[in-house]
Amino acid sequence: MDQAADDRSAAERLLERMKARGVDYVFGNAGTDFPAIIEAFARTPKTGLDLPEPVLAAHETVAVGMAHGYWLATGRAQCAMVHVNVGLANSIMGLLNAAADNVPLLMCSGRTPVTERGRLGSRSRPIHWGQEMRDQAAMVREAVKWDYELRYPEQAALIVERALAVAESDPAGPVYLSLPREVLAEAAPAPPPLETRQASVRTGAPRPEAVAEAAGLIRRAAHPVIIAQRPPARGDWGALAALADRLAIPVVEFWATRNVLSSEHPMNVGGDASAWLAKADVVITIEAMVPWLIDAKNSGWNAKIIAIGADPLFQRVPVRSFPIDVALAGDPALALTALCDGLTVLEAREEAAVARRREAVTRSHREYREAARRQAERGAGSPMSAAFASHCLSEAKDESTAVFNELGCDPSVMRFTEPNTHFSAALSGGLGWALPAALGFQLADRERLVVACVGDGSYIFANPTACHLAATAQKLPVLIVVFNNGVWQAVRRATLSMYPDGAAAQSNAMPFTQLSPAPDYAALSRAHGCFGEKVEDGAALPDAIDRALKAIREDRLPALLDVYVSPT
Repeated sequence: MDQAADDRSAAERLLERMKARGVDYVFGNAGTDFPAIIEAFARTPKTGLDLPEPVLAAHETVAVGMAHGYWLATGRAQCAMVHVNVGLANSIMGLLNAAADNVPLLMCSGRTPVTERGRLGSRSRPIHWGQEMRDQAAMVREAVKWDYELRYPEQAALIVERALAVAESDPAGPVYLSLPREVLAEAAPAPPPLETRQASVRTGAPRPEAVAEAAGLIRRAAHPVIIAQRPPARGDWGALAALADRLAIPVVEFWATRNVLSSEHPMNVGGDASAWLAKADVVITIEAMVPWLIDAKNSGWNAKIIAIGADPLFQRVPVRSFPIDVALAGDPALALTALCDGLTVLEAREEAAVARRREAVTRSHREYREAARRQAERGAGSPMSAAFASHCLSEAKDESTAVFNELGCDPSVMRFTEPNTHFSAALSGGLGWALPAALGFQLADRERLVVACVGDGSYIFANPTACHLAATAQKLPVLIVVFNNGVWQAVRRATLSMYPDGAAAQSNAMPFTQLSPAPDYAALSRAHGCFGEKVEDGAALPDAIDRALKAIREDRLPALLDVYVSPT
């Protein structure tokens, strides 16, 4: 093993610092800008460097999605590395998803060589002229917190440190680093240790006077409600459950991107906020970019709004008119804990009001869960309903199963009693997220059952061949359930909501919504050596799920169920 350090390349310094900073994997889709990166990995038997593990992603959507999912499992930001401007262009949808859900990610792409001759890495292919851009980072600048182009080899370690510190600082999000081929190939001296350490910045507790004002509003409220789209911390229910329990406040999971509260908690009243908002006098929003839908019904509404989050204003969103009366800016878990501490002692009349509210909310929780169960049981036909398929899946999974949902399953009919067990797509709406994210999560936790529930359109957008390749190459036994209704349901519903009596509503085949003739998705899975089965009748679904789980648990194979569900 060669212990000399004077011949280290900038690529080696870059990757070495990534690993030291907690980057376990580089999810890469390579091109002609990668030779120095590839050489760095290949030289590790000689250099002895501890570098992240390279994982080939055959499409950029898969690379970014796997990095996203790995962070959801571990809390450690990972690297997605792609090929110059063309690879970066394919990455943008994944970056938009990460940005919308505050997921830290080190996005790297090569940059076509600047020099035409005279340097190791100078232009040597026609594409090196065709791929040049004046400002490559401009493509992603609105989706990242920070961007930079590596200019000198001695910057490599410092820039990685800086990039990850910014990505992981609150509110977290993706960053972008451009890597010219010549710079990566140059020798880079060892960086001075004291010049490269940068800790990420975490938010603290909100201002005490703001907490006191919010506590006063909650204490006086007759009908408070909590609306949350993300947990107070990564998968942590403790602070939220404590406040909801102490004050008997109903919790609405409106378009929640992760578990907000256990599905069995008596204060969990589902995802429909309308009935609760109609009578609410205080609304507590937690990390909620869109706490409700703005329409004419809200024009006379005068509830007080308490907004909790690292950035309650969501300052990166240009237009956002949701009112805020008290902003508790800081760590949401600390904010909720502080609120709970300020409300531990209640007067007798306040305790009586809480008791009455607890009885009413608990009854609503039971009714909501029972109605969901009945809805699911009514859908056992051919084709079955998505609710029935979701119920069957819920019955088959265990409490720790991680479900990634993108326009697939219906979480209202399922049990999620542990944190980090239900993940849904970000409000950015970039399709093709759930399956790659499930693969990244499975890579981080190989013994856990991980399920990707996707609509047929979402499955197509995920570049399924690239996903199946990654699953088999990395031995990731994910269960993929394609909810196959043959239509772009979101597009269809949007059209019907605007034109309920229009020509499109009356047509047999609404334009731009039909996904037919459908391919055999199960056969595509089998073509990669995985388990695959088509299920058209609800009565056959439980046994098909059992067969898929047997393939996963006994043979460690990825499995796909192509489940035909009703389009309505």
